[in-house]
Amino acid sequence: MSLVERHGLSNFRAEQQEYRLVYAVTFPIFLAVALVSRLVPARLRPTQFGHGGLFAVFRDAKAAANAVLPFAFMR
Repeated sequence: MSLVERHGLSNFRAEQQEYRLVYAVTFPIFLAVALVSRLVPARLRPTQFGHGGLFAVFRDAKAAANAVLPFAFMR
């Protein structure tokens, strides 16, 4: 039984590392989309966002990445 637990744990760590890698690769894309969405007129934006300065762009990109990336790992 301990072999199954170890295999499961190593599988979890491999998936965790893969998630971090995919997150690191795609975060700049989400950041670019968040920056471009700030330049689009308000009536053309798919969703509204609050005013929070420069760090709000990073927050929006992080939220988008955290919302979308788990779907890539669904089985």
